Amino acid sequence: MGNVCCSDEHSEQRRRNEAIERVLNRDKKNARRELKLLLLGTGESGKSTFIKQMRIIHGAGYTPEDRKDFRIRVYENIYKGIRTLVEAMDNLHIEYEEEINAVRFHHHDNVVEISQSPISALRLFYWTPIP
Repeated sequence: MGNVCCSDEHSEQRRRNEAIERVLNRDKKNARRELKLLLLGTGESGKSTFIKQMRIIHGAGYTPEDRKDFRIRVYENIYKGIRTLVEAMDNLHIEYEEEINAVRFHHHDNVVEISQSPISALRLFYWTPIP
C-alpha cells in the first residue's frame, strides 16, 4: 500500500510540475516578444509624448475617458498660450493691430475654470461682447 500512496503523490507532483513548466514556458515566450525601453530625458523633453504616440500607433488607442482628459488639457494649453502671448505683448509694450483685441483680452482676466467648461474660456476671448 505504501507504493500506491507514493505513486499517487508522485503523479500529483509530476502533474503540478508539468503545469508550472507550461506556465513558465508561456511566460518565457511572451517575455521574448516584449521589448523594454528606458527613456531618459529632462522634464518636458517628450518622453510621455513618445509613449503616447507608440500607444496610438501600436496599441488599442485611448479610452473615451482618456480622450476627455486630453481634450481638457488641450484647451488648457491653448488658453495658457494665449495668456502668455498677451502678457508678453504687455511686457514688451507691443500694440494690438485692432484695439478691440486689447480690450477683449484684458476684460477676461478671471476666466471660468477650464476643467468645468473647457471651451468657455476660449469663447470668452472671441465671442463675448465687450461692455
